[in-house]
Amino acid sequence: MIFPWLTPEIIRLLAGGLAVTVGLALLTSAAALALGVLVGWLRLSSTAFARGIGLVYVEIFRNVPALVGVIFWAYALPNVFNPALRRALFFDNEFVNGLGQLTHLAIPYYALAAALGLTLNTSAYIAELFRAGVGTLPREHWETARTLGASAGRAFWHVLLPHGLRAASPALVTRLVHNLKNTALASFVAVPELFKALQTSISRTFEAVALLLLVSVLYWLLSWSFAWLLRRWLTTRGRSSAAS
Repeated sequence: MIFPWLTPEIIRLLAGGLAVTVGLALLTSAAALALGVLVGWLRLSSTAFARGIGLVYVEIFRNVPALVGVIFWAYALPNVFNPALRRALFFDNEFVNGLGQLTHLAIPYYALAAALGLTLNTSAYIAELFRAGVGTLPREHWETARTLGASAGRAFWHVLLPHGLRAASPALVTRLVHNLKNTALASFVAVPELFKALQTSISRTFEAVALLLLVSVLYWLLSWSFAWLLRRWLTTRGRSSAAS
C-alpha cells in the first residue's frame, strides 16, 4: 500500500469531517448572504434609526474575531444560566435532539453555535460589500423605478438587489470562500469538521506532514469549487432579477 497510514478508519474520519465542513459552509454562507443583504439595506435606509441599527450591527460583528464569537455562543452564553435551565435550553430539547438524530453530531448545539458565530461575522462584511455595490448604481435608475410606480420593495428586489450583487460579486465570492475556510474554527468547540478530523487523524497515525498536505489539497479543491459555484450563482441571480 502506497500510503499505509491512510486506513479505512482514517478515510471515514476525514470523509465525515469533509461532509460537516461542506454542510457548515453552505448553511453559514446562505444565512450570511441573506442577513448581510438585509443589514446592507438597513445601512441604505432613509431612516436614521434603521441606519443606526445597521451601523451598530456591522461595527460589532465585523470587528469581533469570528473565533471569539464562536466560543462565546458555544461556551460563554450557556454558562449564564443555571445547570438545569442550561441543559433544557441548549443541550436537551426537542429541536436539539432532532438535529442530533439528523446530523449524528454528539453535541448539536456546538455546531449551531459555530454556525451562528460564523454567520454573524461574515454577514457584517457582506452588508458593507453589498452597500458598496449598490452605491455604484446611478441614482437615476432608482428614481426612475419609483417614478414608474414601483414600490420600495419591488424597486429593491428588481433594481438594487441584482445590481448590488453583480457589482459586489468578486468581493462577495472572496468573503464567502473565506467563510468556508473559517469553518475550521468550529474545531475549537468540538465540532467534528475537517480540521478536527485532521487533528484526530494525526493523533492516531503521527503522520502530520502527509495528513496536513492531504487536507490542504482538500481545502484547495473545496475553495476552488465553491468560488466557481458562487460566481455562477451570483451572475445568474443578478441576470434573472434584472430580467423579471
